[in-house]
This record gives sequence, structure tokens and C-alpha cells, in this order.
Amino acid sequence: MPIARPTVIAAALLAGLIDLYTPSSPQERTLVEFDFTASAQGWAVSGDTGSTEPEFHPSGGSAGGHISNADEALGETWYFRAPESLLKQLAAAENGTLSYSLKQSTDDPGFVDDDVIIVGPAGRLSFRFGTSPGRDWTPFAVKFTAAAGWRWNWNARATQEQIRRVLANPTSLEIRGEYHTGPDEGALDSVVIRSGG
Repeated sequence: MPIARPTVIAAALLAGLIDLYTPSSPQERTLVEFDFTASAQGWAVSGDTGSTEPEFHPSGGSAGGHISNADEALGETWYFRAPESLLKQLAAAENGTLSYSLKQSTDDPGFVDDDVIIVGPAGRLSFRFGTSPGRDWTPFAVKFTAAAGWRWNWNARATQEQIRRVLANPTSLEIRGEYHTGPDEGALDSVVIRSGG
């Protein structure tokens, strides 16, 4: 009926507005986010000859700014080390997600090594992705679940209980920045920790 048509359209619009203002589920709740728009936000670089500050770039990131580091080419894999503000959120991140974007100075996939390392008194967790970043920003994401394929103390497959214990009291979280032997540069942006259900 022609009279009912505007009512149906209005109802559909109202339903859309309700969906727009529905709060996110706990699984999608952002615990901490680093977009590097104004600073390096407390991140450091570990490896090579020790801990240093990354270079901050106010633009050129996957969205806004980013941080980077040039390899000292001394043989040890270097990593971006997360600040305390991220570590404090990991206990609430079990079954949640770590996501970030990386790029490097070459498209060569380079050598194999751990891409994410989380250490605490309870042990060491590590994760390796099946791909490497290229010259363009490459997104990565991994869930804090045993099913994702985390490793426990280098070799064993991690259980959920082991993941839980390390996340409960972490002393460091590092994201790999180096993929090549010899001089290279790596960049990091859009680091987000989301909670699980």
C-alpha cells in the first residue's frame, strides 16, 4: 500500500540509527592504541648494540605518523619494544588481538625469526607470521589464543594456560623490525590491543 511505504522506510532508517549507536561487543573493545601522530609514545628499539629510541615521523604512516629504525648491521635481530602502557593491558587481552602495520626498505622476504615476543616470569611466548612486510604498509594480526599457534619457551606449542600466565604479568612485548642481514630499515604503525570475550 502506498501509505505504508514511508512508514517502512522510516522504520528501516530508525533501525539503522539504532545499530549505529549500539556499543561494540566486549570482543571488539580497544584496550590500547598507538597511532604515532604526535610522538613515539614511549616505544623503544632493542637489539644490535642495545636499547635506543626509534625515529619518529609525523607523517607517512599507514594512517598519520609512524616510527622507524635503521639497522646497525651487527648481526642481531632488532625489535620495536612496547612501553609499559601496553604491557598493563595484556592481562585483559587473553582471547583478544594484537594488530599492527609494518613496512621495510626492501621487498625481499629475508630470514626467518620470531615476529612477536612476549616475556614474563611465567615464560616466553613467540609467534611467527607466514609472510614478511614489503615496501608498502603491511597489516598483521594475531589472537592471544593457543589455536593461533604461539610457541612456548622457543620450541613447544603454547597452551592457553601458559598464554594466560605470561599475559598476566609481562615484562616485555617486542615486534620484529628487522628482516634482512646487513643494512636495512623497518617502520611500525597502528599498534592496537583488543580484548577478548
